[in-house]
Amino acid sequence: MGATADADQRCALVRTLWTCVQARDWAGMRALYADDAVTHWPCSGEWFLSADAIVKANAVYPEGWTVTLQSVDALADGGVHAVVRVDHPPGVFFANARYRFTDDAPPATGPRIAGVVEHWATAEPPPTWRTAEALGGAYRRDTV
Repeated sequence: MGATADADQRCALVRTLWTCVQARDWAGMRALYADDAVTHWPCSGEWFLSADAIVKANAVYPEGWTVTLQSVDALADGGVHAVVRVDHPPGVFFANARYRFTDDAPPATGPRIAGVVEHWATAEPPPTWRTAEALGGAYRRDTV
């Protein structure tokens, strides 16, 4: 399989992951990870050191959220980058996630997720000093 096909396959795997998360399909999510996969959340200093721990952290998260996958992009080094929005009223959260994959998976099953670094941020209004009046016409604010 060529590099483009591999990149497409890895991107599809990440899309499937977030489809499983939104559907609360924890068994489907688990099947996408290598057993010894690791997820790191640098913003909170947390590490999830197995596929089961990664899935459990998602499964026990308090209900009421909706996931929107905003982008999935193949990276030159074989990884994948995704941007995810999570609406959990009254909050809105964003993750920039970088995935790496197994390279020893059987061809029939393809790669699995071996590691993820997710940088989570909470959507919040900008500070009061950042305004169009203070910064000029080349500034605007989105509504989150």
